[in-house]
Amino acid sequence: MNLDLPEPCPQLPDTVSLATFVEQRLHVTLNTFELPGAHLHGVTVVDSKCFDSDADAAFRLSFLAEHPDVYELLEAPSSALGRMFDAVAVVTTGWAAPLGENGEVEGAPSQHAKRRRVRLTVVVSDQGVASVVRFADEPDEIITDAGSATGSLADAIIGYWAQGPAVIESR
Repeated sequence: MNLDLPEPCPQLPDTVSLATFVEQRLHVTLNTFELPGAHLHGVTVVDSKCFDSDADAAFRLSFLAEHPDVYELLEAPSSALGRMFDAVAVVTTGWAAPLGENGEVEGAPSQHAKRRRVRLTVVVSDQGVASVVRFADEPDEIITDAGSATGSLADAIIGYWAQGPAVIESR
């Protein structure tokens, strides 16, 4: 046993809690709602018992990659490394706009009169998917989702994780 390495986590906290802790750490370190591209972070849970008392000691984040297009980020061969972690976090920023009466955004969110800057953090693990949204004009408030999000990004993240752990082949 190598005492310099953390023991494997016996159990992850629920996905919403993990996503909330990860987003809070990223909120403090990133401190922006305008990233040049989507980020991919590996999440290693060091001690799941610490989540209630000291979330900073409970997990580690490892920045893995950045790409202007979140879908290309998830498809990049180097991003497969994320599946070697307990979970991954995908972070992206952009514009959000209120939904119209038909439940759709009318036009491009970036052109809407009531647009808002937003940062989305999605965490996926074997326990599921959860997301946290934070708006630039209300940075102290978050909105969480326990995996009910639908759409192309949700499908891409689930598909990314479903590929299983990365296997590095020797030549």
